[in-house]
Amino acid sequence: MIPPRVAKEISVLFGPAARVTLVEDRGLSTAIVYRVETLSNWYALKRWPILMDRDRLNAIHRFQQYLSDGDKACTPRLLKWCHGETLLEAEGVYWEIAEWKSGHPVERLGQSSQTQLLNCVEAIARLHEQSRSYEALVQIAPGLKQRYEGLLHAIEPIEHKRNKFLDSISSHDQYESTKTLKEIYLRAMRVIPQVIEPLHRLSETPTVCFWVLRDVWREHLLYRGDQVVGILDFGAARIDWPGLDLARSIGTLLLDSDPRWSIAHSAYLQRRPDCQITLPDLKNVHRASVALSALQWLDWFAEGQFDWTNQSSRYWNRVLELQRQLADIEKPETSGILR
Repeated sequence: MIPPRVAKEISVLFGPAARVTLVEDRGLSTAIVYRVETLSNWYALKRWPILMDRDRLNAIHRFQQYLSDGDKACTPRLLKWCHGETLLEAEGVYWEIAEWKSGHPVERLGQSSQTQLLNCVEAIARLHEQSRSYEALVQIAPGLKQRYEGLLHAIEPIEHKRNKFLDSISSHDQYESTKTLKEIYLRAMRVIPQVIEPLHRLSETPTVCFWVLRDVWREHLLYRGDQVVGILDFGAARIDWPGLDLARSIGTLLLDSDPRWSIAHSAYLQRRPDCQITLPDLKNVHRASVALSALQWLDWFAEGQFDWTNQSSRYWNRVLELQRQLADIEKPETSGILR
């Protein structure tokens, strides 16, 4: 339900005839998005998760506004509420409203055309060029440190909740998901030794960091034809290693064994020739992220957040994609440490 204060502000901004519709596919975030339709335009109304604090959201908004002021901006421009700010608090949570970006994502892993891939990389490089001039620091990248620590935690010789969960589902052989989840666990644990050494090196090496999105997931990239027209969702944005955006965006479009990784990396370097991002680093961060994501899903199932027996749920599409990615990483021609 939209709180009365938010509904009143929308009426003042767009008139009483504005129509507000819930966007059903919200992904895993507890954020809620509505589409506001007026006679002339559409807008995106977003309720942020309750745990997001005001200072962090204001920092994200300043960065987003900076990007949206640039030439050929793919990022949505934020609108101001009646009190002149881009955040509105109502009933203990924060709301924002932004221009609606019309377009369609690439629906499945491996389905992007080469033109779509290259346009994605160009859009990310262009965003990074602009972000680099906004604020930059030489530091240990928090996202790389987080991944390395996640890998260490995964191989600690103690009993984890996911191990208890996997033991507990052993008696449920009637479910096809039992076999899938066990396979995902074993494959993820075999990937970790491949990448833990290079991730350790990356996590201890100071590097140029600036504001990046950190979650350039396939559904956050909107295309019109082959052209990128929208990059959405700034909830994870912070100062970090720009390679996180690049690894995430390429890894959400291509399998690990796809030879176009090198083409995409070269295209990024053409736009940003002075950056220090190497292809081996990208691939190792991608592989670590896939393994950690798979283990995170097992933890969510162990905690009861999702029904692990229901393979017809939309969440299982993501689980099955991770299964496919892990199997691809383990191919003889792609496995092994990249240095």
